[in-house]
Amino acid sequence: MKPLPKKYDSKACEAALRARWAESDTFVWDPAAPPDSDYVIDTPPPTVSGALHVGHVYSYTQADIMARYMRMSGRNVLYPIGWDNNGLPTERLVEKVRKVRGGAMAREDFVALCKEVIPPYEQQFRDLFDRLALSVDWSREYQTISDESRSVSQMSFLDLYRKGLLERRPEEPTLWDPVDRTAIAQAEVKEIEREGRLNYIPFEIEGGDVEPAVIATTRPELIGACGGLMIHPRHPRAGELIGRRAISPLYTVPVGIHAEDTVDPDKGTGIVMCCTFGDVTDIRWYRAHNLPLRPVMGRDGRMRADLPIGSQDWPTLDMDSARSTLAALAGMKAASAREAILDILASKDLILKQEATRQMIPVAERSGAPLEIIITPQWFIRTLDFKDQILEKGRRITWRPDYMRQRFETWVEGLKWDWCISRQRHFGVPLPVWYSKRPGEEGKVIIASINELPVDPTIDVPAGYEAHEVDGERDVMDTWATSSVSPQLNTRSINEAFALDLDTHKRQFPMALRPQAHEIIRTWAFYTIVKALHHENKIPWTDIAISGWCLASDGTKMSKSRGNVIKPGKLLDEYGTDPVRYWTGASRLGQDTVLSPNTLKQGKRLVTKLWNAARLAGMSLEIAHAHNALSPTTPKSDIETGVISHPLDQWLLGALSETIDKASRSFENYEYAAALREIEEFFWRTYCDNYLETVKRRTRFEGEPKGEDLSAVHTLWHATNALVRLFAPFIPYVTDTIYQGMLNGGQDRPATVHARGMWPRVRDQARAGAFKAEGDAFMQILSAVRRIKSEAQVSMKTKVGALTIAMEEKGCVADLVGATEKDLKAVTNVSTIVCTTVSPPDGAPSVRSQEGRFIVSVERLINDSVRG
Repeated sequence: MKPLPKKYDSKACEAALRARWAESDTFVWDPAAPPDSDYVIDTPPPTVSGALHVGHVYSYTQADIMARYMRMSGRNVLYPIGWDNNGLPTERLVEKVRKVRGGAMAREDFVALCKEVIPPYEQQFRDLFDRLALSVDWSREYQTISDESRSVSQMSFLDLYRKGLLERRPEEPTLWDPVDRTAIAQAEVKEIEREGRLNYIPFEIEGGDVEPAVIATTRPELIGACGGLMIHPRHPRAGELIGRRAISPLYTVPVGIHAEDTVDPDKGTGIVMCCTFGDVTDIRWYRAHNLPLRPVMGRDGRMRADLPIGSQDWPTLDMDSARSTLAALAGMKAASAREAILDILASKDLILKQEATRQMIPVAERSGAPLEIIITPQWFIRTLDFKDQILEKGRRITWRPDYMRQRFETWVEGLKWDWCISRQRHFGVPLPVWYSKRPGEEGKVIIASINELPVDPTIDVPAGYEAHEVDGERDVMDTWATSSVSPQLNTRSINEAFALDLDTHKRQFPMALRPQAHEIIRTWAFYTIVKALHHENKIPWTDIAISGWCLASDGTKMSKSRGNVIKPGKLLDEYGTDPVRYWTGASRLGQDTVLSPNTLKQGKRLVTKLWNAARLAGMSLEIAHAHNALSPTTPKSDIETGVISHPLDQWLLGALSETIDKASRSFENYEYAAALREIEEFFWRTYCDNYLETVKRRTRFEGEPKGEDLSAVHTLWHATNALVRLFAPFIPYVTDTIYQGMLNGGQDRPATVHARGMWPRVRDQARAGAFKAEGDAFMQILSAVRRIKSEAQVSMKTKVGALTIAMEEKGCVADLVGATEKDLKAVTNVSTIVCTTVSPPDGAPSVRSQEGRFIVSVERLINDSVRG
């Protein structure tokens, strides 16, 4: 045992401990341990986009707190780490850094550039996570674009294709981002509210014998895409319109009028134009009524000029008007085309009225661009037919907090699209597909075999074919298509049919925990559940822990546009790692939390107080150790053998036992913030404020401690040892520094407090509630005397001539506080303590105990100290 320095040097200690943990493989998973002890975490692979922020600190530290507890509780924790280094964010980073446009480069050149640019940004994440003391197993590091990850991701594709759960749809309405020029999935869409105009526009009825059908639309630029009008069968005009044809204004294209039960007769005019495509409803009506396909918007988000209006499939009654309208709108983006066509309609008196309206419009989550729905060939994983099974799997998973499951279920129930996994990008996992050009099998889909993986169809050729006989698929997979098999990336297998390491997969899948943020429930959580269902009819993990957001001090989400983003390095430099981890640990799962300087300062105060409390205990422990008088076993055993005999020592250890039990239960329920509150309550109030003050008289021994002094030093050792372990998941640096300096007594103890099995075991502790009534009464008397002295504005060292305790029942001091009168006199600096049934004399300073059981009064203060 060696004395702790007077001050804790966090920077020096942190660097030394990181090196020691790495050298000793402290956090490496043990394959030789029994499989039933495994606790495998499906760690989120952060997106390598060059944007480190406090949110990474917040969510990843919360996951690490749980990982550390699980390891210390005896589990064989596998806590891998990966980097999601393919996809649109990475492409944007590379374009920004190298000032290039991926779309203007050869694919192989841009991919090579991406591989060259991203390593330094991955290293930034490594450095941050290492400094944060994330107890990940760095030997299990992976990248989503590595050869092995691409193989596993492509194996997932092969398995789903063979099962008929994945298919290519050559003409499928697709959510399209015109800025990034790629298809996206429903989960990548967000809705924003904006001001719009509802325009009432007449469609003449063929024959001219009835009044025009008036539609109300916010997207008049899509009139050219109109394939029919929909009207509810109970609409007042249904009888005269259903089955007839209307004439679209300006384009003069005849379109059918159809009965449709899903039209809201009270919205607008109750007559709706169906275009290809304005929204999901248009797709449903287009299919239900077998309407013509008339796309007017191109992949660049601009109005097309090459429409075949006037052809047999797209007839017009006035070619000049149609061509004039096409020419006027050609090349315009949607918003500009909207204003332009309204001007044309107004010039021809074809706008009957306009109304302001608030509308929700879908935009791409990444680019923020309003989405279009266009026809493109894409690959889809079937989800709509499996809603019930997906919901059932979701209900078999324990959601922490439980209410987050409702977000998942609401998302699943609101699904309107199958999962589109193909993307028109460069840097991603290639779709393992070719299309034959051989005579007689033109267009045949050729899927790679497992032995060919990983494959890039733009370079590689399928077995049995030559390069000139195939066209390789140029699309790549959606990033989520690979991230959704993050458990399988770690087990290196999809199922028995597609495996690189089947034994590991059988042992580690399903996993124990998925930690993630709430905003990606609809993506990462949903997609991973879908993949586990489709591949093996399993759940991917037993528990999912959902973290909230880190908010700015004004309660808003941090963002670059608001200028309120705080860089993690700056925060760690200012406060140190342990206080920052304390802040994250004080926030519950699922809770959005403000970055609070007060909480960070409290974390810093805790680190200092724990260090000082350990130093204080260490002064007595060093003397006892020097005299070979310190030989602690467990609190329970030391009490049973009489080593710990003093009532207040047993009271403290009984309270500690209760704290360990409550903290353990909270941790097992993933309520780490509640565990922290329990531990802090014991540390600050029970241990520091009360016990350390009362035990001082028994720590001033010289030479070998015996009797009550020996009891005190063993209690101090057990309390310090337990507190260091209890706080270890939250503040790992200072706790391990204290442990290795004071408590690691030799080869029979682990080298680090963070080793497997180091969490305090309840069965080793003192009896919960030992000496509770007497100990609580003792502390209430002490509290009362402190209050009296405080109100008298005198020092706690001020002597008290007589302390009177008035009770209703007759008794002596020992009846109230047991054999601790000597301790009570010492800590209160009292000469005499008297118990009585007589009320305190008038004017005597007095305080009623917390429980109202007695009244404490002081008859005489002998103030030898300086006031106030």
